[in-house]
Amino acid sequence: MNPSEQVHEQPSEEAFQLFWGGPDRPQRFLRDLLEQRIHEVPSGGEILWVTYYFRDEGLVQALLKASQRGVKVRVVIEGKPRTEAANSRVIELLAAESALGKNLRVLSHNRLDKQFKRSRLHEKLYYFSHPEPCVLVGTFNPSGNLPEDPVIIRKIGDQDRGHNVLVEIVDQKLVVGLHAHAHRLFCSTHGPWERFAPANNRSLTSGKTRILFFPRLRSKIFDRLFVGLGVGDSLRIAVSHLSDPDSCKRLLSLASQGVHIEVLAHDTERRVPSWVEEQMLNSEISFNRYVHPGNLPMHNKFMMIDTPERQIIAFGSMNLSVRSLYVNHELLVISEDTFLYQEMEQRWQAMLQELTSWG
Repeated sequence: MNPSEQVHEQPSEEAFQLFWGGPDRPQRFLRDLLEQRIHEVPSGGEILWVTYYFRDEGLVQALLKASQRGVKVRVVIEGKPRTEAANSRVIELLAAESALGKNLRVLSHNRLDKQFKRSRLHEKLYYFSHPEPCVLVGTFNPSGNLPEDPVIIRKIGDQDRGHNVLVEIVDQKLVVGLHAHAHRLFCSTHGPWERFAPANNRSLTSGKTRILFFPRLRSKIFDRLFVGLGVGDSLRIAVSHLSDPDSCKRLLSLASQGVHIEVLAHDTERRVPSWVEEQMLNSEISFNRYVHPGNLPMHNKFMMIDTPERQIIAFGSMNLSVRSLYVNHELLVISEDTFLYQEMEQRWQAMLQELTSWG
């Protein structure tokens, strides 16, 4: 084994740490984690964030204080999210010359891409240089605020209390690659041509884990994960958006081949249309909507594949929707890491137990 392999084949408990948000966790747990990490970066360090929604003015102040003490702070944020005014106040606060100024990148795609959709920056990536270089990736946007605006929260969901995850990555090969990716998002000219960019079509690999960036030419990466699945194999999917017709057809085909499939989806029909639910149930796929009594969202996005030969976990910012699969900036982690799989499986069971307790 060469030295580089010795560095990157480290024990999984050291390579990853998972932080869960949800109704069973302290309110604002994940945003408080981000604030704690900001405070830990000293003068001369670096913070680089990529996020879709950003409304938390407390985190804005923490970032600005870090900048003032000599931390290099850069933020990439979506300029036109679905709830278009959601990021306006934070953009205004960060854009001032006395704040981040040119170290804020507001990313807006004005050209239509495939499927006549406009691309959005849907990734969630938070890089911190200290106490050791690490990146947090997953599903959580800092989209809450105090005092809260109930109108916006009804539209985007209370992410400070709903189900979300941030996975900390400290494997330095992956950290360096993710930092370079975030830097490209900050610096690059963006448009429909990005799916052809070599950097978008490579995978970032270390040990049993690889990370894919989107948009890319071969967007149906899940098809390759599903090859060879059959009788006795299982596929479990937690997802907040499931509306891509091709993905649904693939799941129905797998079910007909004897794959045991379970789906846990968000409750609204905008994110998961009724026709999806009907087709799944008609194909004997176990389909559940996460309907919380307090209307809290299920925003997790992960997939577990279990066969006699292997266990695979896939997670990140990606939904099974046309926009997410084909045009958005998304990030997907695919791993055969046992620790990651076990942690995700435990969370899957916890969410199902919630549904049972309400029933």
